[in-house]
Amino acid sequence: MVPDATVADGATETQLLTVELRQKTRGLHLKMDRLVQLGLFTILDYQIYRQILLGFYYVFKTVEEEYEKHLKSSHVHPWVQHAHSPHLRRTEAFEADLEYFYGPDWKDNVSPSKPALEYMDHIRDIAKRCPERLVAYPATIYLGIFFGGQIARSKIIKSTHFFPSPPDKQLGGENDNGIAIFTFREPNNNDLMTGENSANTTVRNKKKQDPNKIKNGLKAQLNSIPGIDDGTETAVAERQAIVEEAQEIFVRNMDLMTNVQGVSKVWTRWIVRFFLYLAIAVALYQIVFNRSFVWL
Repeated sequence: MVPDATVADGATETQLLTVELRQKTRGLHLKMDRLVQLGLFTILDYQIYRQILLGFYYVFKTVEEEYEKHLKSSHVHPWVQHAHSPHLRRTEAFEADLEYFYGPDWKDNVSPSKPALEYMDHIRDIAKRCPERLVAYPATIYLGIFFGGQIARSKIIKSTHFFPSPPDKQLGGENDNGIAIFTFREPNNNDLMTGENSANTTVRNKKKQDPNKIKNGLKAQLNSIPGIDDGTETAVAERQAIVEEAQEIFVRNMDLMTNVQGVSKVWTRWIVRFFLYLAIAVALYQIVFNRSFVWL
């Protein structure tokens, strides 16, 4: 078992990076969890869900682009290099899901919202000014796919009869139609032979991987970044910057989720349905038991 802290002779305890980030974002994490739980009702409308999906697509795509740019630069930060996980790339999976919800010409008909644009600009800015902050992204939004993301995936799969997919389309299935972002796959020989680059082909021609194994591997990778536990002034300051960026990520993620169009209409529809079902239940009670229902 990996300990939660390491202690050097005469030094103070240093927490594992993922442990520290979890503890110092706990309050924000709880708010995000509550928002996601409420959001499980709004995703019953695919037109709402696809907006949320689109917002996070721009975020993941920008993060992955900035990681690649940084690793090609002349001044590569060793922490960013160690945290880089190309096998976790989500851009193509997002594109496959967005094609499912918006149609094959989706790129011509969508654009980032204001919160998404600000988020993208922020990521590009930190990549230039303080690239160590990029380490916070695999430790938050990517690990998030293995925690809250897997819960959302399970809820969607179990609620397929209530989740209205686009017309003439089947949610889930062997190819994870509409839920590809929650599934991690590994390349097989077909990918190498065909060389096709479309989002659907990229997702379809790969074998599924164990999410728990990938999650544990990512955590171990982040916790073993060389020099991140050093007590030097520079290391301490840069590690604190990663903590602050993780907190910023939670705030921006919540802003992204709450700034979608049509949420109020979805809630109104569900409230109307609730009272309709309640009225039906009361009427059946009166018919079956031949008595009046007393409201307390």
